[in-house]
Amino acid sequence: MGPRHPCIINGKTSDRGHSCSAFDPLGQARGPAPPLETKNEDSPEEKIRQLEKEVNKLVEKNCIANSCGDLKVALEKAKEAGRKERVLVRQREQLTSPENINLDVTYSVLCNLASHYSAKEMYAEALNTCQVLVKNKMFSNAGILKVYMGNIYVKQRNYSKALKLYQMALDQIPSVHKEMRIRIIQNIGVTFIQTGQYSDAINSFEHIMNTASNLKESHGRKIHPDSCKTHCTCN
Repeated sequence: MGPRHPCIINGKTSDRGHSCSAFDPLGQARGPAPPLETKNEDSPEEKIRQLEKEVNKLVEKNCIANSCGDLKVALEKAKEAGRKERVLVRQREQLTSPENINLDVTYSVLCNLASHYSAKEMYAEALNTCQVLVKNKMFSNAGILKVYMGNIYVKQRNYSKALKLYQMALDQIPSVHKEMRIRIIQNIGVTFIQTGQYSDAINSFEHIMNTASNLKESHGRKIHPDSCKTHCTCN
């Protein structure tokens, strides 16, 4: 006769000297699970998370006000988001290295603020806000920002600075972004017209026609030379 195995019914065994536990595959005998750890709302990390939520909420309110045509409220919300974003950056710098700061939040807030300054014709404030991003080497798309700044200088009729910024942007935009480069050259050509430098303007537009002959825009339509009208793009 082979070895006898203990019975495991009701936590008892039929073999003397052996002990066994009740059949409990769901672990109900262990009792309820321990409660989840509560968040420490006073911790620096949690305060930063809450502040970041507040910044994003203000940007959202700004967009809603802007879509409703209330530019005054939109600018106020953009300014408030900018103030809170600076507090957020300072608090993050105290806890971590600058490389770990959420750059997306900073870029979104400042670009949004610059856009509303420009819409209210507060050009100096818009340019100063853009400069904060342009001077920060952690932002990789400074070229696009310089196009935007060049457009502001055109509105101010400061064509020499506009041309300088457009050329700087052209130097920074990689050659693979052909459509964007063509639009920047278009801006340069239009600005040359404004300053009476017609030969330079012709050279710019000829370059566009030679480059864009086989280039299609994202929606499939070929770029036509007639699209080079007397207004600046890349806004």
